[in-house]
Formats: sequence, C-alpha cells, structure tokens
Amino acid sequence: MGRLKIGILIPKSDMYPTLGMDLLNGLKLAFSKSESIQESPSFIVENIGVAADDQVLKSAEKLILQEDVDLTLSFCGVLLLPQLARLQEQYKRPLIHLDLGGRVYNEEHCNPYVLHHTLNLWQSSFAAGQYAAEHMGKKCLLAVSFYDGAYHMTEAFNLGFTSKGGNITRFFVGNADYKLETFEGLFQGIQEEEPDFIYGIFSYKEGDKFLKAFANSDYNGKIPIMANPSLTDEAIATEDYGIQKLETIASWSFDDGSPAMREFISNYTAQYDIPVNIISLMGYEVGITIVESISSEGTIMARLQDALNGKSIESPRGLLRYNSFNESQLDEFKIRKFEFNEVQYHNNITGTIDSSFTEKLQEELKDLPANGWQNPYLCT
Repeated sequence: MGRLKIGILIPKSDMYPTLGMDLLNGLKLAFSKSESIQESPSFIVENIGVAADDQVLKSAEKLILQEDVDLTLSFCGVLLLPQLARLQEQYKRPLIHLDLGGRVYNEEHCNPYVLHHTLNLWQSSFAAGQYAAEHMGKKCLLAVSFYDGAYHMTEAFNLGFTSKGGNITRFFVGNADYKLETFEGLFQGIQEEEPDFIYGIFSYKEGDKFLKAFANSDYNGKIPIMANPSLTDEAIATEDYGIQKLETIASWSFDDGSPAMREFISNYTAQYDIPVNIISLMGYEVGITIVESISSEGTIMARLQDALNGKSIESPRGLLRYNSFNESQLDEFKIRKFEFNEVQYHNNITGTIDSSFTEKLQEELKDLPANGWQNPYLCT
C-alpha cells in the first residue's frame, strides 16, 4: 500500500479568507499527533469558487480520475450535494462533506460513502430556543441578517422556542446591503413589542455592525440577547463592543477546559504560531476521523459509514460519533456567555445541554424544504 492521497475541495471565503490554510493546518496536526500513522497522506487541493455550481462536481471527478485520490473532502451547496454524493458512490470513493451545520440533511443527502462533518448549528439553534423559553422569557423578537436568516437555523430556533410555549412577536430582517443598515427598524420593533429578549443570527461584517449598534443603544444591558454562535466568533469579534447580557449555545467553546480542547489549542498554536478557529478545529476533527477510518493495512474503507459504525472518537468538542444520517454528533451543547477580559473576547461556558435528542429531531425535520441560498453556510 502506497501513501494515502486525500483530495480537498476548498471554496473562497470572505468570512474566513484563510479557510484553506486553516483546514489543512488542522488536518496535518491530527496526522502528526497520531501514533498509528507512519506516513502522513499527501494532500491535493482544488479551488471550487462558491461551492454551489458544477465546478464542485468537475473537480471531484478530476481528483478521482486524474489524481486517483483515496478520499475527498469538500464543502458543497446543499442543492448540489445529492449529485456529489451520487458521483462518489458511482466511483466507490469516500467523501467527507464539510459544513458548519446550518441545514437539516434529509435522506437524499445520506449515502454510505459520505460523512457530513458539521458544527451542528441548526441543532444548537433548536436547543437555544428551548433554553430561551425556559430561562429568558416567552416573548422574543427575532433579528436576522438578510443572508444568514435564509438557512434552517431560523426555523430550528422557532420550533424549539414555540415547543416550550414561546412566542416570536416580530421578525426583523437586515438590509441586503449591510452597509446601508441602520437598525432603526430593529429598535423601533423593540420599543413597540417590548420583548423579553432578542434572538440574533448575524455573522462577519453584519455581525460586527449589529454588535456595535446594539451596544450603543438604550437597550444594551436591559434586554438580553441569545444569538447564533457565528455572532460571537472570537476570530471576527476582536474589539471590545461593551455589549452586555449576550449568550450563545454551540457544540464547542475554545474556553472549554477539557484536556482534549486544551491539548488541541496548545499543539496547534505551538506548531503554527497562530490562534485556532472553527475551521482549523473542523480540520483537526476530520483528521482524527480519517485516522480512525484507516485499516491495519493502511487503506481507507470506501463505505465510511461501515468503517465508523459504533465508534466514538475523542475530539476537542467531546466524544464524537456519526449518527444515522452520517452527520457528526456530540453528547452536549455548551451554554456560553460572551465576555471581554481586557484583552480579547471569550465564550465562557456557564452550563451544558444534553444533545441526545437531535437525531430524533433530525428524523422529524428531514422533509424541510431546502430554501434560501445555495452556497454553503458561512463560506462566501
């Protein structure tokens, strides 16, 4: 058996301009720290633009036919994903599909040759809805950016919130051109509705503008915010906004004091001399997943579903497994408080939520229509 060859399809990203490097750093770290791998794989990288057109399929087929890769990693828009899964099955080559987790996968996305490695954003949004109804109040104003609100996270929060007696009294949707957004409509809605809290789904530059606007408003510290974790990404929120009473619920926190998370951060910063982020975390977790999939003969089983059946993998986020939809799943979500410590922001863990309900929930929601944007969430 020769050296393993892994193909990687990388989209361009305004939010994470170093996405390709961060992903590769995490992957390489996982292999370098593995005692069972004698020789790290070779990585063959292809650019796939916005990951929502035929370039994804053409590049995936090229990696198989011209490069003879043993495994492909790829971001991919949800409407194109079934075709990519069928392509991999036709060639009997495994695929690990990467996504932050803003979409509910259904049966046409499920394939024994395909794993979905995500950060479970829609699942944690449902958990946030239930938590908010029980701890923050029954009356919510939901505020979303024009782009981020078009994924399943909005619907998941709504379902979780209303399942516990909550009521969303108004929706605020930001301007398509965030530079023109003043948030006057949001503050007018708050004044008229007097909600118990705000649920916010914003990221990147829109998130930065939302935080500044809310921090400078009369409502900062008076009306709490529950938000999607993209709003409090430490790699993007780099200045002290003075924002108060902001919580998120997510499957990870870099302020997690677990040995696995501490070791990952220490090894990563020592090797690359740059901070970790969610892309490097995903790369590392995908790397240790691949290590678990390699046989004693040094090969990777084509049907990854079979290779990982029944296995739990120790990751920085906790014990990780792949569920019946072949999506990565953790045992719990972290309740996180967004706080500045005079140097940088932290997502400090204040509690946890059992996430074992999510596989059953996915079965219930698998027929949700794939409305909204075709590009992968948070990639472009």
